[in-house]
Amino acid sequence: MMRLPTRQNLVRYSRDRGVLLRSSLVLVAVATALAFLASLIAPAEHSRLHERAVSGFAPEGKSALISLIRFGLPLEAGSRVGNCARLLDEGEQNPFAPAIEAALAKEPDELIEIWWRGLQEGNATEAIARLESADAELRHRNEFLADLKYRSSDAGGALRHYLAEAERFEAASYARRSALFLARLGEDKTLVRELLDDASVRRAFAPSDLFSYQAYAGDYVGLARSVLLSEARSFGTIYLIPALFTAAIWFFILLAFREHPARHVARALVAFALGVVSAVLTLYLVVLQQERGGPEFHPDDSALAQFVFFLSGVALREESLKLLCFFPLALALRRRGSPVEALVLAGMVGLGFAFQENLLYFEAGSGTFTAWLRLLTANALHFSLTGVAGWYLWKMLRRSMRGWEEFLLAFLAVVFAHALYNALLAMPALSAYAPLSPIWVAVIAYQYFDPLRQHMETAGQHQRLSPLGIFILGSVILTCTIFVGSAMVEPFRFALGAFVSSVAAMIPLAFAFISRFRDL
Repeated sequence: MMRLPTRQNLVRYSRDRGVLLRSSLVLVAVATALAFLASLIAPAEHSRLHERAVSGFAPEGKSALISLIRFGLPLEAGSRVGNCARLLDEGEQNPFAPAIEAALAKEPDELIEIWWRGLQEGNATEAIARLESADAELRHRNEFLADLKYRSSDAGGALRHYLAEAERFEAASYARRSALFLARLGEDKTLVRELLDDASVRRAFAPSDLFSYQAYAGDYVGLARSVLLSEARSFGTIYLIPALFTAAIWFFILLAFREHPARHVARALVAFALGVVSAVLTLYLVVLQQERGGPEFHPDDSALAQFVFFLSGVALREESLKLLCFFPLALALRRRGSPVEALVLAGMVGLGFAFQENLLYFEAGSGTFTAWLRLLTANALHFSLTGVAGWYLWKMLRRSMRGWEEFLLAFLAVVFAHALYNALLAMPALSAYAPLSPIWVAVIAYQYFDPLRQHMETAGQHQRLSPLGIFILGSVILTCTIFVGSAMVEPFRFALGAFVSSVAAMIPLAFAFISRFRDL
């Protein structure tokens, strides 16, 4: 029977560079074999999907047909996506026109046919007249009339018919979304508020789609509810797994700087949760600032204006809110806390922020090596910046507010460092220097890890898992898992190329971290 390694052996292996190297090579070899096998199986499924696509799409059910006509998209019944603003533009060719004609020939529907012809024709007057003569109690009659009137530049008439449809039918989610859109378009704040007070209207939207309406109407409690629901929704997606894994790597690395790490897990989790809260607060503030005409990034602005946006519109906001959420912990630590405890817990707050932010980035970069890149860049950036700022905040509180100048200088430096990182990645004027962003992350991380190493609790150090081992094996497992997953959706050579190029691009930054963990 195979025996699992004991804790003592795991601790020893985490410091044995030979074991780490051999384990990494074995993991890469196994991942390469699995990726190759996955790439052999995947093409058959890809071919089946391709044959289905080229053979033509047949809408199933009235809801799918209506969605094809409106948006040129086969949205499922009950979808909370789309309003009249997303109607295909007048004169735009519907890509599913043959499938729509075939579906109407197979199962004729007079209302849909009238509406379909009205949308296809340049003048919908006849279609509007025919629909107005139809029974007003028929499902979709008012909706179809509203679509045609909106396309005919009669927004007021469209709004009345959308409201009439919503009043008559509980399932008229599209009509509710369109009515709220038109109320906002007409700057009717009273109607917007009335619609937002209606639970059936709110249910017609994804929580994130309500943000701008609630901010416009001044519904701050409703906005808070929608932000919380939107952020909670992200915990139910598959992207929670890579977000948790990347956070766990750094979580246990930071804990390894504490004596008896297991005793400090609860407090570290509290700090991590406060970081998640800071991300939620940031989203809430972003929505309010956007509605109030706050700073925005414009590609045509001067380089100075763009940098000011990243400085005041991004970095200052995020670093302030992260520090605000660390403040209760800093107060609790000011009497009996140690420097390493302040550094670790402040870093955990930044890590919690990065974790919540990663859920969005991983969804946007699904199937890519985004998780690996953000493990080394954004995660490290956030916990390092918050760690440094939080440490200076703790020192100021410990000295009964003496040394506030030192804290203020450190905070301003943190904000500037954050803004410069974002500017390197996003500003056209600095695009040539974007490859320097990982180096900048390493410089920032050193400002955090150097005092952490200086103050770390060395008692029992060799009885803890090594940060080096956690970092190396965690990184290898993460990249190999993404490699295998990529090979399931694209040819092996592309997945292998992405694996090699992504790892190679981050090797300098990875070694910068390894150099800080080498002797721990």
